[in-house]
Amino acid sequence: MWRCAGGVMETPLNCAEEQQPRAALPDSRSTVTPQEPTAEKNDKGKAVGFVLVHAGAGYHSESKAKEYKHVCKRACQRAVDRLKAGALAVDAVTAALVELEDSPFTNAGMGSNLNLSGKIECDASIMDGKSLHYGAVGAVSGINNPVLVANRLLSEAQKGKLSAGRIPPCFLVGRGAHDWAVSHGIPPCPSEKMATSEYLSISQCFLARGLGAGGSKS
Repeated sequence: MWRCAGGVMETPLNCAEEQQPRAALPDSRSTVTPQEPTAEKNDKGKAVGFVLVHAGAGYHSESKAKEYKHVCKRACQRAVDRLKAGALAVDAVTAALVELEDSPFTNAGMGSNLNLSGKIECDASIMDGKSLHYGAVGAVSGINNPVLVANRLLSEAQKGKLSAGRIPPCFLVGRGAHDWAVSHGIPPCPSEKMATSEYLSISQCFLARGLGAGGSKS
């Protein structure tokens, strides 16, 4: 995991080598201390914040530490740029996650692990801290950026009830999530184009041994 405060990337945690039976990494949910713990406002008296992302749970290859750091830095910077442009926090978060999903080095979107059927199924969720509305998708195939679907579900839910007093969905899974996304203007992406040659090779290796290479990913 890398911490990004104001777009500045700090030192990564040590990563376990991929596919090696080493101890799990330390819990990444520990409290993050700001660079200046006592400074809650900047010189102009405005509240300040930070953007934090991580490259996913589990084991990470030490040989790819540089790539992980770069994609996390790009994700943080994308969110910071959106915030500076006046975007809402949920939209800045979405922009950061799109960057992670578009990278072949993270187990999200492009380059995700394959399931037992050799397909990519993704999950994503997002919540607005003010309204407490949320949007989420699970086990959705054929969508390269599932966070865009979650974000759209959130924005549709915030519009209020549908015709005849119906409550808009906030959590969709499988084919229903895919069809809803396409009907709301989110472009589909063939699952085979989301799989990288590396993970196809890993999947074939695991399947040959009667094991699964991974599950539904976000």
